Amino acid sequence: MMPGNTKTEILILDFGGVIYEISHQKQMETFAKMGISNFDELYSQARQSPLFADLERGHISEAEFVSAIGSIIGKDYGADKILEAWNSILVGFPDANVRFLEKLRSQYQLCLLSNTNSIHYKIYTAQFREKFGYDFNSLFEKTFWSFKMGMRKPDQEIFDHVKAEIGGDPSRLLFVDDTRINVRASQQAGVPAIWLMPGKKPEDLFDENLKLQVTD
Repeated sequence: MMPGNTKTEILILDFGGVIYEISHQKQMETFAKMGISNFDELYSQARQSPLFADLERGHISEAEFVSAIGSIIGKDYGADKILEAWNSILVGFPDANVRFLEKLRSQYQLCLLSNTNSIHYKIYTAQFREKFGYDFNSLFEKTFWSFKMGMRKPDQEIFDHVKAEIGGDPSRLLFVDDTRINVRASQQAGVPAIWLMPGKKPEDLFDENLKLQVTD
């Protein structure tokens, strides 16, 4: 680790695990309550298929995804029950993260880059409006949601797209993600990036004057 890049003007933030709290453990426990004791095995099986990636790229419909999950589970559950379990990974917006982003906007342009899906997107954007009283997307100059773009991290094309959309000197950018493979992919695409380590919050990357303290 070394001192932050003083050129940074635009922060590109990941969503889940950086701004928004998620819990894979809670999701696993919810499926277990449905009698799916081998959820890890089934989840791994689904991950090896293009199912999740296709959902995050918006290449399949929500109904097609739910039907496919039902087939993998191998039990007769209705769509509502499957969606309830699928959405149990969503915990919520920590107040401190949102208030920090509101302060951070005074010194940086904020953008967002997230692998997500339309099912979860509808839930957490509604959560945000109910809790904070305004549109989550309005916190950012630009938002890049994978399911709307038809591409996802860590593929090179999504970072190339983000660079082109923002424009200017890429050294002005800094991408923050909690997944190391995405950080490496960003760096390989010419976008400076840092890994937000487990247990860390976005504000841990800055001093009291909102100056970056660390970068990879």
